[in-house]
Amino acid sequence: MADYQYVVFKLGDGWYAGNIMNIREIVKPMAITPVPNNPPFIEGVIKLRGEVIPVLDLKKRFKLGTYDENSQHTRFIIAEVDYKPIAFIVDEVREVLRLEDKDIGPIPDVVAIGKEYITGTAENNGRLVILLDMAKILTVDEREVLAAIS
Repeated sequence: MADYQYVVFKLGDGWYAGNIMNIREIVKPMAITPVPNNPPFIEGVIKLRGEVIPVLDLKKRFKLGTYDENSQHTRFIIAEVDYKPIAFIVDEVREVLRLEDKDIGPIPDVVAIGKEYITGTAENNGRLVILLDMAKILTVDEREVLAAIS
């Protein structure tokens, strides 16, 4: 049986998780430099240890609002997508969740975000957690745009 680890995070009122194998690190928010002519959910870029990294607001991407710049809990999840780093803004990072195949449920029909991003669901402390495929959050065209600015 396969064993998976997911980083659990909050967006609005919902709980989501990304596979830890795609996540490089989690950092506190830092100054974002805006870059013109990008999709609205691309906030700009940050410079982290000499590397320019595009920043994506997951709440905007999923049409759940926008992140709170003043929140003490907001974090940037630095994930690898097509071997390039992207900073995903989330409201809060909660924990690492360990799952086996039997723990992963189907995608519910009532999920508001695109099903193409979702690999399944899990339960954690009585909460439904939606498991995201971080690489599929962006279309091929959007990944090409981000590659050009980083």
